[in-house]
Amino acid sequence: MPLILGMMFVLGINKFFDLKIKDLLKSKDLTTIMNDSLSDIKDKGSIANNYFLEREDALILGSSELGHSTKQHPTYYFNTNRSEHGVATIGRAYTQSLQDATILGSLNPEIKDKKVALLISMQWFMDKEGVTEGHYQFRFSPSQFYNFLDNPKISKESKNKLIDRSKELLKNSAEYKPEYVYAKLYNSNDFISKTEKFLLKPYLELRKYFVRLKEKGLLYKELVSLSDAKKHTPKGTIDWEKEETKAIEDAKKRVGKNDLNIDKGYYKKHFKGGLDKVKGKYKDVNLMDSKELKDYEFGLQVCKELGIKPVIVMLPSMDKYYNITGISREERHELYNKIISLSKSYGFEVMDLRDKETEKYYLRDVMHLGTKGWVDVSEKLYKEFDK
Repeated sequence: MPLILGMMFVLGINKFFDLKIKDLLKSKDLTTIMNDSLSDIKDKGSIANNYFLEREDALILGSSELGHSTKQHPTYYFNTNRSEHGVATIGRAYTQSLQDATILGSLNPEIKDKKVALLISMQWFMDKEGVTEGHYQFRFSPSQFYNFLDNPKISKESKNKLIDRSKELLKNSAEYKPEYVYAKLYNSNDFISKTEKFLLKPYLELRKYFVRLKEKGLLYKELVSLSDAKKHTPKGTIDWEKEETKAIEDAKKRVGKNDLNIDKGYYKKHFKGGLDKVKGKYKDVNLMDSKELKDYEFGLQVCKELGIKPVIVMLPSMDKYYNITGISREERHELYNKIISLSKSYGFEVMDLRDKETEKYYLRDVMHLGTKGWVDVSEKLYKEFDK
């Protein structure tokens, strides 16, 4: 009897969340969630992301550059009633291609014409092993993991690739031990593995159910705290020339005087003694020998299977800094060429920003977009999404 009552309670809670979340998504002002690139609601969930795409908003997936470090952030342009489509930003430090692919693969495959932008950073390719165990686990979402594997539009080949990488990257995780076991047994067909699968199936199915229930609970808690939606009046179009002029003015205040033309706080923290101390720091890095390239292609394969045509943005890096530290312009551009070649082989185009590596105020430090850079990228995305 206690077991039956417990099951009835859990099923009732799940139904309650489904009904309430559906209503709250329509009645609440979701701007706060859309603007927060660090929100676990988007970062580790699928429900809100599906809702944004259903109403024809766009998803911008990236990493630490999506932190609100300048006024010129995509949300400032898209979520202020000056665009036909809003954007939900998803990205925090140590996010890489594998996480992006899992997020996209966790989405409802029935949503047509998904608007997605992928911001790709050269820094992801600097580690030979690609994303590290710690960084993968920090960003890992069991709910997205199971949704990906249950997605009928994703091929067995792609599911196996996620399984193989997850077995590598979750093997030392205590928190995600069930997902490691799930991955380990996923393609195993020997007698011992079959026995383990049979014995563990009830537990793993419950685990899958409860991680999805947890996502709903967290989303419900977030939604009830939001203000009710109000009818917004369009504020007209964006004067991009005016925005660029303002961006340059803002950058001058942020930069001060330094030989890299980057934020003075960052320069003081990292280069107080000059650039000589970082000379040759990355001389042994081989961008073309990283597992990240395979993970990136995996992401492209997932996009193609799901019918997603992403806007791919290859972000620039500070030319002077990386030349000094040992990753030459030729090496960086070889990577950019590879990214473009891979993308075109899947039918996708890349927004190639390599010519911005030396442009003043385009970057706020050695790798993140600055005031001028965000205006430029936002304008390009604005034109793509509003086609």
